[in-house]
Amino acid sequence: MHDQASALRDLVSRNKNKQNKMRVIAVTSGKGGVGKTSFTVNLALALAELGQRIVILDGDLGLANVDIAFGLSARYTIEHLLSGEKTIEQILLSAPRGIEIIPGGSGVQKLANIERDRLTNVIANLGRLEKIADLLIIDTGAGLGHTVMNFLLAADDIIMVITPEPTSLTDGYGLLKSLKQEAGDATIHVVINRVRTETDALATFKRLDTVVNKFLEGSINLLGWVYDDPLVGRSVMQQEPLGIKFPESSAYRCIQWIAGKVAGISLHPPRQAGGVRGFLGKLLRSF
Repeated sequence: MHDQASALRDLVSRNKNKQNKMRVIAVTSGKGGVGKTSFTVNLALALAELGQRIVILDGDLGLANVDIAFGLSARYTIEHLLSGEKTIEQILLSAPRGIEIIPGGSGVQKLANIERDRLTNVIANLGRLEKIADLLIIDTGAGLGHTVMNFLLAADDIIMVITPEPTSLTDGYGLLKSLKQEAGDATIHVVINRVRTETDALATFKRLDTVVNKFLEGSINLLGWVYDDPLVGRSVMQQEPLGIKFPESSAYRCIQWIAGKVAGISLHPPRQAGGVRGFLGKLLRSF
């Protein structure tokens, strides 16, 4: 396993050398409660395992909680940067595996609608992130707010997290419709969270993709899926990310697979552990 991890890091390193600029990925959702922040935090951890240097911008104005997911407490936020009180280095919050967090809070809305007279200072500060990070991951708020849309339109890549629930699909479609109107042919990558099986994930994506093709004249990309796993809830309650508390869990293995795709490595999707019932079901079908 160690040799495989080393080989993967070498592959990522070669891909990283081909691009000098920091890549910006915005993670979003059509509605709250789909596990967006948990996915963002664990994606960052999985990418850090592959040797990527990660900074997370907590861009959720109403529920800024990336620091809480790590069991940390932010002393300064991006508002201190915008006011000129602190530099980017002073507001960064250090998390496990070398990950740095930019706490958002109420300063997020100001960043997305920044006045021109403050722009030079902010660009100079944020520009220094390129020396310390390969990827900036923005955990946006859910929905269609002006601040959220500004972040999405500015990002290099957009990842939309949905679940198989009808309300999540409806709200996800609404977000896609707005993005298509604003961003034209931008590719949106979809991650389906809390699925029972690969078949469920593919069926959910097909329902959304069919509607998008029919009414939006565009396309979406299935980036991957994450299995419904009770260990996710336990990690959230204990304020310790899944990738640290339960790294062998089925949900985190899915996120590691997705991280490999984000980093430019081709990996196979993990199989869901079926437990004793799944084992017996397969065994009986073989007779």
